[in-house]
Amino acid sequence: MAGWSSLVRPAGLKLFSFSSILPKQPLQCVPVRCMSEHRTMPLTPTRWQWHKTKDLLHLYTLVGLIPIGIIIFCANVFVGPATLEPIPEGYTPKHWEYYRSPITRFLARYVYHSPQQDYELYAFHMYEQTEIMKIKLLQKKIVKLIEEREDYKAFYYRPAITKYIWNQRPIYTDADKYRS
Repeated sequence: MAGWSSLVRPAGLKLFSFSSILPKQPLQCVPVRCMSEHRTMPLTPTRWQWHKTKDLLHLYTLVGLIPIGIIIFCANVFVGPATLEPIPEGYTPKHWEYYRSPITRFLARYVYHSPQQDYELYAFHMYEQTEIMKIKLLQKKIVKLIEEREDYKAFYYRPAITKYIWNQRPIYTDADKYRS
């Protein structure tokens, strides 16, 4: 039915456009109530998640990519790449001055560690690991000697609390009487 009405509607509009076909009397304007027809709203799956994803994508594009793109463009256009020049005597270049791009120089200066600091951190980490390894080897040697000699109560000795032994002693002595 919906298909027929969509086909008939343009034909009806064309029919009413010809004034010779229309009646001479004006049509009465009668309000038509469209609520009791059997039109139903079709059930469709929600598109909320798609719209939310699309909105967030546009937001993060505007907030993130556009400013970063502007910064990269300005850095490359106004600052430009570094050029090689001879180093003056008595001047030691900083570690970030070896990079060509201005963005890489900025990141090397303010974000990343210098190569010297990375090397010192690595050397300290290796020193700590060797010290831990030495301590573990020494501890294994001590445990082995204690097991061999059985003369020191370090790793295997747990002191007993005597108050519990004195409280339980009469029970054990009475149990010995009844056993024999």
